[in-house]
Amino acid sequence: MTDYRFAPLSLRRFHPIWRALSFGILLSACGVTTGTDAGSSQSTAFDQAADDANSSGAVGTTKDVKSGGTYSSQDTATGTDSSYWGYADATSADVGGPNAGSGGTDQGIGLKPGGAQDIGYFRSLLQAGQLPKIGDMTIEGWLNEHDTVLPAAKKDRLVTLHAMAAVIQQPGKAAEGLLQLGLNSAQSLKDVQTSLSLTLVIDNSGSMAGAKLDYVKAGLHVLADKLPKGTRLTLFTFSEMPKLIFPAKVVEDTDLEQLHAAINNVQATNGTNLYDGLAAGIADCDQASLDFVQKRVMLLSDGEPTVGNVNIDDIIALAGPAAKNGCSISTVGVGLDFSPALMTGIAQKGNGTAWFLQNVESAKSVFVQDLETMLVSVAEKLWLRFKPAAGWKVLDIYGFEWVEKDGFVQITGTKKPPTQPGEPTDPTPTTTDPTDPNAPPVAMPTLFASSRNGLVLARLAGPASTDPLQVLNLTFASMQYGYTSSKNQQPAQYTSPVEVPGLVQVADGGLAYFADPGVRRAWLILMDGLSLQAAVQWTSDGKPDDAKALLAFAVKRHDEQVSVMIADLPVYDASAPDLADAKSLLLALSALIGK
Repeated sequence: MTDYRFAPLSLRRFHPIWRALSFGILLSACGVTTGTDAGSSQSTAFDQAADDANSSGAVGTTKDVKSGGTYSSQDTATGTDSSYWGYADATSADVGGPNAGSGGTDQGIGLKPGGAQDIGYFRSLLQAGQLPKIGDMTIEGWLNEHDTVLPAAKKDRLVTLHAMAAVIQQPGKAAEGLLQLGLNSAQSLKDVQTSLSLTLVIDNSGSMAGAKLDYVKAGLHVLADKLPKGTRLTLFTFSEMPKLIFPAKVVEDTDLEQLHAAINNVQATNGTNLYDGLAAGIADCDQASLDFVQKRVMLLSDGEPTVGNVNIDDIIALAGPAAKNGCSISTVGVGLDFSPALMTGIAQKGNGTAWFLQNVESAKSVFVQDLETMLVSVAEKLWLRFKPAAGWKVLDIYGFEWVEKDGFVQITGTKKPPTQPGEPTDPTPTTTDPTDPNAPPVAMPTLFASSRNGLVLARLAGPASTDPLQVLNLTFASMQYGYTSSKNQQPAQYTSPVEVPGLVQVADGGLAYFADPGVRRAWLILMDGLSLQAAVQWTSDGKPDDAKALLAFAVKRHDEQVSVMIADLPVYDASAPDLADAKSLLLALSALIGK
């Protein structure tokens, strides 16, 4: 089979805009203290980036560079292979997860960790003409929503980790790297489904009256008809107190009329006792017999608690013991008045997922296309670590905490926001084996089946030398990972290299290489998301002019990158939302700033 690692890629042309708004500049911009004069041309990291861009030359075309005896091809817009994407060990026998490419067979499933799964709340604020606040969008939610195509999953393992990389080196500066970790499985949903106990806890307080309760009911009706055979189901509502409206039972076809009637009869009334509502759901989940391999609580609410124990920390704390006892808790936010920090915090603590409902159609989509799969745990206690090549250092792993130990970078879990302003997060990682002090920490407590692929992106700083030959054919990292099967509790572990071969020299002397067009797309999605976050931060800091200038620059960069990715977009924008959606959010936020 042809080795596609050196296939000519349309992604090998670079505009000075990329050099201007690189990882280093944008990430420093996210936390930079700008000058007192917001209008000064030299007052922000963005201004310096713009100056650098304006002073640079024209767009260069790629040149051939000798790399380990193999010459990379000149730039072309049609040289990608969407079936194998540079993996020399991939074969046509491998099956793919979602959107496996034109030559692959999409028989598998995507895999995602818990936590935020979308940025629907942020998106809805923009659509409603409201300016988002810091914390209304997480990068992990942004990446999870804008999923991308992955190579085919391997049939010899339950979980396939695709470690793919990019290296970028600006003229006269050290190299930087992007490490993309993608997760999928060759198994079908039917293969991984196990017996399920599901407890639904539905907010029916007065604020849910009208459209919001209609969204929830529409989604629940569809979910009721799609329940896996043999599911134990319980329904609670809560306003001032929780109320059992559908007692726990294994749902048969003869129960569906009663179930739909219970959903129809839910009416909005009184206050929001979220603490007691969640506690009731957890208590029911705990009562499910051990015959149910997977036990889930799903909390749906539109607002912050107003009745009973309204302490946010106490409510989030309910989820921790529940998760340790085997009850995973997922949350669904409805409307624009709920607390994203509360709902995401519950999902993170409860090893579950966090979602947002925007309207009836999104409710049906979330409950069927997403939650139908996200209720299914495929693997548990996923650990992963990698050893960067000499001279490389991790600067950030978006949405995750990590430690360095014995030369390895080990992911220790999701990055949890402080419960109070200024309060540090708990750095203590959970281990895969509490009885073994040398056991690797858990990176992702649960991997859920999904109709989309999960991505983790890490940014690395490269060696100080700018000699291009020192990063050619670089072995970027040695990746190790392991997990326990949710279905049979069997552990497994694997090792795979991450390679960045055939780096391409551009006309201005810089280097740029992406392992495949999907990595380039993921990089652009990441940069758009970081631009949105930075603009919200700067607006909050009283620097709207800087924020608008940053967004204008991001749109310019976005258009330039899309112009050289256009041949690849039909395959890679099969993911939803697509790149055009990301640009629309940049423009929408810019339009709101300063109004």
